[in-house]
Amino acid sequence: MDREKIDAITGLRGLAALLVVYGHSLDWFALPWKNHLSGEVGVAIFFSLSGFLMAYLYLGKRFSAINAVDYAISRFSRIAPAYLVILLLSFFIYVNVDPNFVYGISAKNILRHIFFSGNVSVFWSITPEVEFYFLFVLAWAAGSRYLNRSDLTGLLFLVLGSMILLSYRDIFPGTFIGSKLHYFLFGMIAGLMRSHIQSQDQNRKLLAVLHALSIAAIIAMTAGWLPLPFSSNQDFYNSILTAVFGAFLVFSLSFPSAVGNLFFANRAMVLCGEWSFSIYLLHMPLIYLFKKIHPEPFQIFILLPLIVLVLFFSWLNFQLIERPGARLIRSVGAVFKRKFLAVSPAAASPRAMPLGGDTR
Repeated sequence: MDREKIDAITGLRGLAALLVVYGHSLDWFALPWKNHLSGEVGVAIFFSLSGFLMAYLYLGKRFSAINAVDYAISRFSRIAPAYLVILLLSFFIYVNVDPNFVYGISAKNILRHIFFSGNVSVFWSITPEVEFYFLFVLAWAAGSRYLNRSDLTGLLFLVLGSMILLSYRDIFPGTFIGSKLHYFLFGMIAGLMRSHIQSQDQNRKLLAVLHALSIAAIIAMTAGWLPLPFSSNQDFYNSILTAVFGAFLVFSLSFPSAVGNLFFANRAMVLCGEWSFSIYLLHMPLIYLFKKIHPEPFQIFILLPLIVLVLFFSWLNFQLIERPGARLIRSVGAVFKRKFLAVSPAAASPRAMPLGGDTR
C-alpha cells in the first residue's frame, strides 16, 4: 500500500524556505531580529529533509534497474525545470542586461551550473544536494544487497567512507557533499527509523508538547533569543549538533499532532512547501530588485510586500515551469522505460514495507 503524504513535512519545507528569505533580507531591511544564522537553519532543514525523504521513500524498495530509473526521473523532474529555466534567464540578464545582477552567471561558470555543480549565491546548496542523490544510490544498492543476500561488504565500505568524509568535513569546500554529509546521514537514519514506526500508535499529547517545544526552539534561534555557539556559518554547518537537531525536527514532525498540524499542516504552509524550490531560487532576484529601486535599507513594513511578491512569482513559476516541466520529464522517462527497460514483477516489487509519493 502507499505511504501517506505527510503534510507537516511539506509545511516544514515551506518554513525552511521562508527562513532563508528572512536570513537574506537582514542586510537590506531594518528587521527586528538580527540573527544572521536564520538562513543557515533553513538550509540545514532542507538537507535533513532530503536525507529523511530518500530513506523513507526508497530504502523499502528492492534496488533494481527499474526502481533506480524511477528514482532518477523523480529527482531530476523535481529540480531540473525551475533550476535550468532560472539559471538560463539569470545568464541572459547578467550578460546582456545587468552585469551587477545578483546571480552572476556568465560564460565562465554557466557550464558548472548546468551540471549542478555551481556555487553562485543560493545555487551553492544545490550542488551537495545533487551529489547526495548520487551517493544515495550507492547506499540504496548496498542496503538492498544486505537485505537480500546478507552481504555486508557494500555497507561496510560506505560506513568507512562516511567516517573519513565526516572526519575532514571542516576542510572541504561548502559545495562538496563531504562538508554537509552529516545532515543527510542523520536525516537518513531518521527516515529509516520512521519507516518502521506506525503513527497511530504514538501518544498525540506528548507529540503536541514536543512539537510546541520544537517550534519555540526555531523561533528562539531565529530571533536570537537562544544564543548559538557558532562564530560563523561554517562553524554552524560543521556542527554535528545542528545535524542532529535537523533530523530530530523532521522525524518528530512526521508524526501528527494538533500543534504540528496547526503550524505546519495548514493550507498556507503546505502551499509554501510545494513552492519552496521556487521560493528559494526567486527570492534573491526580487530582493535585488527592491534594493536596486531603493538603495537605502528598507523599513520592516516593506518586508510584507516583498514576501507577497516572492510567493506570487513562486506560485507562477510552480504552475508554469515546475509542474509542467516535471510532467514532461516523467512522460519522457516513461517512454524510455518502455523502450529500453524490460519491466518484470521482480524488478519493480518492493518489500513488505509500505512506500508512497514524494512529499517534496
